Amino acid sequence: MQKKILVAFILLISSSLFWSGNFFTGKVASIYGLTPFKLSFFRWLLAFLILFPFTYRAILKDINIYKKNILLMIVVSILGVTIFNSFTYISLQTTMVINSSLMASITPLLIIGFSWFLFKTKTTSFQFIGIFLSLLGAFCIISKGNLENFFNLYFTKGDIWMLVAVFCWGLYSVLLKKIDKSLSQLPTLEVMIFLGLIFISPFYFIESLTNDFLPKNKIEIFMIMYVALFAGIISFFAWNKGVSIIGPNRASLFLHLIPVFSSIWAISFLEEKFALFHLFGAVFIVIGIILANISKKKYE
Repeated sequence: MQKKILVAFILLISSSLFWSGNFFTGKVASIYGLTPFKLSFFRWLLAFLILFPFTYRAILKDINIYKKNILLMIVVSILGVTIFNSFTYISLQTTMVINSSLMASITPLLIIGFSWFLFKTKTTSFQFIGIFLSLLGAFCIISKGNLENFFNLYFTKGDIWMLVAVFCWGLYSVLLKKIDKSLSQLPTLEVMIFLGLIFISPFYFIESLTNDFLPKNKIEIFMIMYVALFAGIISFFAWNKGVSIIGPNRASLFLHLIPVFSSIWAISFLEEKFALFHLFGAVFIVIGIILANISKKKYE
């Protein structure tokens, strides 16, 4: 049993490490001129092609169920595939990896908030306080710890893009639970990738009119392969396997390693600085997460 738990820990740490690399790669892409929608488009196209041989039979078998869920499938695909990663890559053109990854860590609490708002799930006062504190932490990062920036509307554009991306991911995660539970996870992911690609395509096309339509060099190909394979498919498998061993509640704590790893990459290779406002923002987010999780254990 201890060996299985150790395996789960390795898998979950690996998935968080690879996901943190998505932020790092998005920033490097902006430095090398790999545009956001091109990176997002080829990431999902490559993932779609890799998964297709393993999923098409199951998709054809359940095609009528997918048709019944088509409107919901389109919405979650736009939120989770089209918007989240594309907006994350857009944000990293003008903001720091540390900023984006720290703001992404409020997602678990946004999921609690959206679940309460949309489906009236039982939510405690501690969870509401946790959501408030985590958002306060995010706004602390956006304002760079200076309230005057709010009044003067002086923000880094990338921080706003990332906040929108995080809200979309939280909403995606909640709506995902409403998809027919008889559908297998991997074929459903493939269908969502397909639908998401449809909505990414026009933005990728417009963006490419003033850039290259195809990857220009080996560096761009490497970045696309990384986000498709490691930050995409491998992380997905590692995460699901880890969750199946120790459960979602314990596994969710490993998500908070993402900003830790992201900060290490950013400080080590991009010479980003961890400022005092990052510390205050992180403290508010961590306290919010702790309050929400204490509340969960007490009332579940």
